[in-house]
Amino acid sequence: MIARLSVVVFFSLSVLHVQAQPRPRKVFISADMEGITGVVQPAQPGPEGFEYGRAREWMTAEVNAAIAGIRAAGAAEIVVCDSHGNGQSVLIDRLPDDVRIVRGFPRPLEMMQGIDESFAAAVFIGYHASEWSANAVRGHTISSARLLGVKLNGMEVSEGIYSAALAGQFGVPVAFVSGDRLAVTQVQRIAPAAEGAIVKEPYGYHAAMTLTPARGQALIREGLSRAMGKLGSLQPYRIRTPIELEVGFKLTIDAERAAFVPGLSRSDAHNVKGSFKDMTEITKLLQVLTSLELP
Repeated sequence: MIARLSVVVFFSLSVLHVQAQPRPRKVFISADMEGITGVVQPAQPGPEGFEYGRAREWMTAEVNAAIAGIRAAGAAEIVVCDSHGNGQSVLIDRLPDDVRIVRGFPRPLEMMQGIDESFAAAVFIGYHASEWSANAVRGHTISSARLLGVKLNGMEVSEGIYSAALAGQFGVPVAFVSGDRLAVTQVQRIAPAAEGAIVKEPYGYHAAMTLTPARGQALIREGLSRAMGKLGSLQPYRIRTPIELEVGFKLTIDAERAAFVPGLSRSDAHNVKGSFKDMTEITKLLQVLTSLELP
């Protein structure tokens, strides 16, 4: 009887021990290509470019470096959001098999699809600066073909700042960003505690002094390891709501058509503005405005 009771007690304690194990933290990685080490011209980020295949390899390796840095600090559930071009640039068969990947467009949260309140941190890999950043490599916001820029509550934003605001709506802080110097410093202005990896010094829209892919990956891995030590102290980037949105279009006819949308009005030939409830609402709207058929 005593032996049987001991077995029952041992089994019960074992079950309690298993149940008490903390769930691994969740980290969201949004990966773009223009800010990847070595990427400077359409030859790399565009499917027609002669180095596109190599750029996909560099991008995938930087995502893997980020995953390694995150997991150096302990177990983590990771979602990777492929946020470049058609959303199918990361070579998914080269990622760890327990990672989940968001692919393809359109999707409601664009570069941050898949994020929610359960994530401990957001990580931006291969990000670039905004349209109006002089000398930024491939600088643009949301659409390099259609938009002159995006302002939130009067502030010109890069995709990094935009994504940080979207993450902030869910209470998720930015822990890390990689890209050229301008891309990194723009994000760190609104998230000063975020770690960063500057993988190239920008000279212009199509020129930079870049590190080698191996060195860029090392900086990302080391930076993420440091960033994970800050979890719990990082603060989400929250912007005032309702949000005053201003969007600039390269084609005046795009601004003209955008002003047909309820809630938007034209402020001049190229710009429209309006007030919206939150970042989710704005993100869905911008996807529609940038996907209209070209005249």
